[in-house]
Amino acid sequence: MNAAKAPIAEREVTITRVFDAPRALVFSMWTDAKHMAAWWGPHGFDNPVCEADPRPGGKILIHMRGPDGGVHPMGGIYDEIVPHERIVFTSFVDLPDGTRALEARNEVLFETVGRKTRVTLHAKASGFTDFAPRMLAGMEAGWATSLDKLAGVAARQNGNADADDQIAIRSILGDRTNAMFGKVADLALQGFADDVLTYDLAPPLRLVGADKKQLQAWFDTWDGPIGWAMGELEVDVGGDLAVARGLGHMVGTKKGGESVDLWTRVTICFERRAGKWKIAHQHTSVPFLMDGSFKAATHLKP
Repeated sequence: MNAAKAPIAEREVTITRVFDAPRALVFSMWTDAKHMAAWWGPHGFDNPVCEADPRPGGKILIHMRGPDGGVHPMGGIYDEIVPHERIVFTSFVDLPDGTRALEARNEVLFETVGRKTRVTLHAKASGFTDFAPRMLAGMEAGWATSLDKLAGVAARQNGNADADDQIAIRSILGDRTNAMFGKVADLALQGFADDVLTYDLAPPLRLVGADKKQLQAWFDTWDGPIGWAMGELEVDVGGDLAVARGLGHMVGTKKGGESVDLWTRVTICFERRAGKWKIAHQHTSVPFLMDGSFKAATHLKP
């Protein structure tokens, strides 16, 4: 590795997920290469190479393969391991000439919550190349969709009855995250039912059906990618109905130069139709101030 310069971009994120599986099993998902290969990386990626030596100083090597077939090698080192409680590791991306492009310190905490496991990931990354800001723009979304893949893998390993449904539903949400980042309206809407009912941030109060032209027009008001991730996402499945809820986090820059960092409340209702899950209703909102001004409380952070 060539010596890293001072970072030109930095980002720090914290993501929490509750997994319907015992803590020992969830912990093993971060230390057993066979398990890691099944969930590591953003939605749509797989890992043809995955190696892990889970001990302080042990190395991690993962080749993440994107939907376009491109392979993105990632290295890492386990810094600390407290079985079933805490993992600290450094991850990095180096260019072919050895120049360090990205480096992150990642801390993962595991907590038993009844029969489930709460995982809190805190990642702080630094970028050292001209394209680092774009990589960091997708950092939160990448981790969020990775953890959603992990939720499905953990559910399947635990023998949960809803494992396949969890995987299918979280995949639809992962497509939407990718669609936001790439500003692709068709991908954003492909999980919607034709008669989807939407209560959104923008008028009108109530919208039936999806408006592709309106969505693409909104995408076109952004300069660069739109970072979108679901915080504290929970998915409950009951028969042919399912509900996903959490806090949506949107970041990016508008073409007028305005920087956006907005947290919203999100509830999404799914129906199984003809054997496939579809979004039948979604509700996105922010609170408004109760001081008589009725202004939207867009400044709130979790």
